[in-house]
Amino acid sequence: MRSTRIAPDMQLNRGIPITTQQETSMARSGRASGAVKASAAVLVESRLAAPQLATALLARPGLSALLHSGLGKRLLSITAPAGYGKTTALAQFAAQAETLGVTVAWLSLEEEDNDPLLFFRYLASALRHADARLGRSVLAQTAGGSVVSTEAVAASMLGDLSAVEGRLLLVLDDFHLVHDEGLHRQVEWLIAHLPPTIGVAIASRTRLPLSLSPWRVRNQLLELDATHFGLALDEAADFVGIVSGAPLNRAQIQALHDRTEGWIAGLQLASLALRESGDRSAFVRDFSGTDRDITDYLGEHVLDSLPPDVRDFLLDTAGLERFSAELCDEVRSRGDSHAMLAEVQARNLFLSGLDRTRTWFRYHHLFADYLRGRTRERPADASRAISLRASAWFQRHGLLREAIRYAFDGLDLERAADLVADFSAELVQHRGEHATLLGWLARLPQHLVYARPTIRVGHAWSLAMTRRYAEAEQELRALEHACHENGDDTLRCMVEMIRCVYWAHVGEPLQAKAGSEIWLKSWPRADAFCTGVVANVLASACCATDAFEQGDKALAIARRSFSETRADYGLAWAAALAAMLAMRHGDYDDASKQARAGLVVVERSLGVASYAGSMLALLAAEICYEQGNLPGAKTFLEIGLPFVDDHGLIEMTTAGYLTRARLLHLAGDVALADSCLLEGESLGHRLRLPRLALILSAERCALRLRNGSIEDAQKLARSYGLIGYDPGAPNQALSNSEDCVRLIQLRLRMSATQTNTANVAGAFNDALRQAMRDNHRAQVARLLVLKAVHHYRTQEGAQALRMLDEALDHAARCGLVRSVVDSDPIVLEMIEAIRSNRADRQVESRGLAPDAYLQTLLTAGGRTLTPNATSATPSAGVDTATTEPLTERELKVLRLLKTGLGNRELARSLFVSEATVKWHLHNIFAKLGVKNRTSALARAEQNSLL
Repeated sequence: MRSTRIAPDMQLNRGIPITTQQETSMARSGRASGAVKASAAVLVESRLAAPQLATALLARPGLSALLHSGLGKRLLSITAPAGYGKTTALAQFAAQAETLGVTVAWLSLEEEDNDPLLFFRYLASALRHADARLGRSVLAQTAGGSVVSTEAVAASMLGDLSAVEGRLLLVLDDFHLVHDEGLHRQVEWLIAHLPPTIGVAIASRTRLPLSLSPWRVRNQLLELDATHFGLALDEAADFVGIVSGAPLNRAQIQALHDRTEGWIAGLQLASLALRESGDRSAFVRDFSGTDRDITDYLGEHVLDSLPPDVRDFLLDTAGLERFSAELCDEVRSRGDSHAMLAEVQARNLFLSGLDRTRTWFRYHHLFADYLRGRTRERPADASRAISLRASAWFQRHGLLREAIRYAFDGLDLERAADLVADFSAELVQHRGEHATLLGWLARLPQHLVYARPTIRVGHAWSLAMTRRYAEAEQELRALEHACHENGDDTLRCMVEMIRCVYWAHVGEPLQAKAGSEIWLKSWPRADAFCTGVVANVLASACCATDAFEQGDKALAIARRSFSETRADYGLAWAAALAAMLAMRHGDYDDASKQARAGLVVVERSLGVASYAGSMLALLAAEICYEQGNLPGAKTFLEIGLPFVDDHGLIEMTTAGYLTRARLLHLAGDVALADSCLLEGESLGHRLRLPRLALILSAERCALRLRNGSIEDAQKLARSYGLIGYDPGAPNQALSNSEDCVRLIQLRLRMSATQTNTANVAGAFNDALRQAMRDNHRAQVARLLVLKAVHHYRTQEGAQALRMLDEALDHAARCGLVRSVVDSDPIVLEMIEAIRSNRADRQVESRGLAPDAYLQTLLTAGGRTLTPNATSATPSAGVDTATTEPLTERELKVLRLLKTGLGNRELARSLFVSEATVKWHLHNIFAKLGVKNRTSALARAEQNSLL
């Protein structure tokens, strides 16, 4: 059953992305100057590059050769305790790999990276730091406020990496700090699907929490541990000589090596102590280096031998994860930190540079742990004061994440709460880091949170976006009460916006529509981002309630707002909603146009193989399938499938599952098609999305009808309550509101052996009246087709053929193909009869389907066409060459196509994913009216396009 999985098999937090993403900076929110942005960039940059190597670096050719043997592997696993030189060896290895033409992307991990979106944002930044062509789509996705599942982000990142030219090595240092199990699975999935030219090196103090056996079996894994990183005797002799300033004799080196077991940190601490020791022989004789607690023993010797000002500097700065001279001056209330850092570097005291300018530093983790232990001997107020000064410095420089960290360290929870209040809106609405905010709130007392409504706004947003709806409802009610009490308009504007989004998320379109209408009237001067969000919510509600004209107006507001803020993600959502409106209204040609226009927007900034691209691609797949363009449906489905479970509006999810199952059925794999639908139905139940479960369960019945298993279809439908149910059952109202379910219910009634014909006719008339009232033109056409089929089976055939001819005229104008062909096996026989009746006369009567459309339907149904005297005028659903010009990118693809490149080579040449190349090829073929590359090149030559 799991073989039917149509998205990577990972459990995720999923949200409904009605909201839109946009690039947001500190400058835009008015809280940072240019200097602040530069400072922030330096701090972030420090995690995206290997630590700077010391000038006097011990050569280790054996270890270097081992590491280089891992260049051809999928994964290089390095696990050893602190102090074994993992980071230094990796940095040296990375520098050497770059000289061999390998691109190296480096990421130093921290505790905060357990927020999944933050982890992937830094990972994408590391890739972009190594190659500006990488990471773009992931950074765009994770820059906004909607919940993008990390599964979707991982798939998007894989799309970027699939276009990498040459060899790439991704280094993840300090992986032991990542303890989120979901992230472990996602990293494992990403590594497993990387192209063969990309390798990953992971360094950790503990065993990697990944399943390594598949790569071990395939000889795609190199595992190194402490036994590989410990210094050999000769290496230890050289190392001690470099650090201590004077070599020891062979016996002394042997003693130190035996007692440290080659542990680099122990040897370095011993060497530092030797530098100050008056009797080296006595020191070596008394030293028991096999105990890992030698850190304490040697640290005391090291610190006690240092000048007081250097020792105080080390202890003052021990609590800082990273520091610069400017920051050190701030926390120490002194101005000599540049000199102190130079002194610490000169004494080789475990200081690592984090950037090329030697501005930011950190202590070796082992040494930092020891220093922090020593600071506990100092007055607590002194350590708290340092943390709070650091918090103030980071706040002043616009680095609120670090400011909050040190406020917590300084135990000033009031300050931490104030900072969280300042940062929460940007964190969750523009960055989508809901896990980070929820983690901070767990550390704050409730009375501090309740006293700051802005924190609660962020909290409500995060709860809604992470599908914790009951908690979100509770928080929103409390906030609405607070707004009523204090009359804060700014707060009320935000709370009412979140309430609109909440209604859309929980599947209450009437409330979402009413709330959005009121919001847009009440807040005409609101921030463009918020206006765009609510306008998108209104458009989605209009789609669900058939308010087509109002939905178009809402989309115009959304497009204007998001154009103002340059939010391509919002524009993509507007295009997706426009396509949904057109499909529901019954204009599949316009729906196709809207989806393709949205994909053009997405392709220019986010990438087609992205979360934003996927929602448009899934809709485009359904549209292509309906219009009989099966290659196009497959192409778009391939783009959208990695994200199919993660879209908040079920229309995208149902589009993916329905199209996938229908294509599988056409390929003859009925069992796999059914399993696919069953999995989607289970997803609907798991996420409490009854519409999703209902639509896919009804499609399972339709699948059996198409396969001729009428009894099975009836039995399954009864188990679902789709037929033979109590009129008062809760499913009835829901099923009657879904056009596709209503059609299947009618087909089930028609297929029943003991059906009352009058009752079926009455049901058709009721359904037609409702579809006409709702202005669902495609539904009207499908119902008319089914009604004609019913008449053909039960009444006079000639009248039924006339009914079908009129129905197909409606269907042609809507752009329908597959829903006609798939409606009933007898419909193709009826179409052939209609064409036969037309064979001896030219049909000009109004209201009859064009002959070319009938040919299209028969071809789609696999029928062999016979010549007909009537005109083959192109119409809806017919693949013909269009006059739409090719874009510059499509012309470039054509020129590259002429050189004979395959899809992968084309992707590398264009720096895009293979899915994007397929999308471009599909568009080119459609515009040129051809089916393959050869024909496309011939047509291009004919039209002088090359």
